[in-house]
Amino acid sequence: MEEHKLLVRQLITELRDDMSEAGRELRNRSTWDLQCPVVIIDARNHPSRMVRTSVRGITGAIATSNVIDEPLMRSFLERFREVGADEALDEFMHGSEAERFAELWDIYNDEAHQQGLPVWSHSDAAKFVLKSKSCFDDGQLACIAITKDGDRDAHAVLTFSVDAGWLS
Repeated sequence: MEEHKLLVRQLITELRDDMSEAGRELRNRSTWDLQCPVVIIDARNHPSRMVRTSVRGITGAIATSNVIDEPLMRSFLERFREVGADEALDEFMHGSEAERFAELWDIYNDEAHQQGLPVWSHSDAAKFVLKSKSCFDDGQLACIAITKDGDRDAHAVLTFSVDAGWLS
């Protein structure tokens, strides 16, 4: 958890100037709505890349999955982080729930083919929408950071907020 806080501080320091416009726009709004600005940072490569979008635009800006929230897929992704893709895939394709996993895997791969590797679920996105409202009420800009998580294909999604007044 401490490493996540350190990473967030580094990202904010690195991208503060880029984030300032979103902070100013947020401060100039009198009420929260789905057009409120949010910031998405892709920190999987260096230098990190920042995208400013609206609350409504997050599922278009971040590949979002319909199946990543399924318990079986969550188990697979956890196992993937532990042993790697090949071994985890072999275990799940030959496990007790192989048929159901194969269905989910096909959907997941279709999603990845259509929009890129999904990094979070629609329920994660919905939670972030609620967080952005709470952040707005506190004068904070809601942010998402997608980071590397060990293996080249693994990632983590961090959500945080930054004082909009400090940014602008």
